[in-house]
Amino acid sequence: MYKEPKVYSSYRKNNIGRTLYDIVIKLKPKKIIEIGVLEGYSTICMAQALKDLDEGGKIHAHDLFDEYKYRNCSMTKVWDNVNKYGVQDYVHLKQKSFDRWLNSMEDFDLMHIDISNNGDIIEKIHTRLSQNKSIKTGPIFFEGGTQERDKVEWMIEYDKREMYPLKDELSYDIVDSRFPGLSVL
Repeated sequence: MYKEPKVYSSYRKNNIGRTLYDIVIKLKPKKIIEIGVLEGYSTICMAQALKDLDEGGKIHAHDLFDEYKYRNCSMTKVWDNVNKYGVQDYVHLKQKSFDRWLNSMEDFDLMHIDISNNGDIIEKIHTRLSQNKSIKTGPIFFEGGTQERDKVEWMIEYDKREMYPLKDELSYDIVDSRFPGLSVL
């Protein structure tokens, strides 16, 4: 049963965790790759769905944790949050960067990326997975993809490439337009 986690996430204001939960229930993935965990909000939401499905699914959640130089969280605190919601049997946490994951890609049924997303990151995952036909992939969900999300302060301050202008080129869809948005490649 879905219960919105009371942990920090930009998704929390508009309960986008429910959208992630519903996606997992619908698609029934066995292996979810998540890159970017922060405090574990989306991990917990998707793990709740895996628990409710009870079909052996697992999330392999990768993050830099406290090595990330901006907003971060320790792996210990994330584990505490995961345990608090009783989904620890459905989650495997690993300290690993996006680029390290790209260099050792593995099959997945569903992916979720939330790592200070910008146009370069979304284009990179699209290109790398398109080039590697030996990897079995499912849909790639990512935080952002909306015009509103492209205008957040840090995107402008650090002159990050917008995602929305890539929408047609990369053929992604916005599945939840509420801020910060959730899109799928």
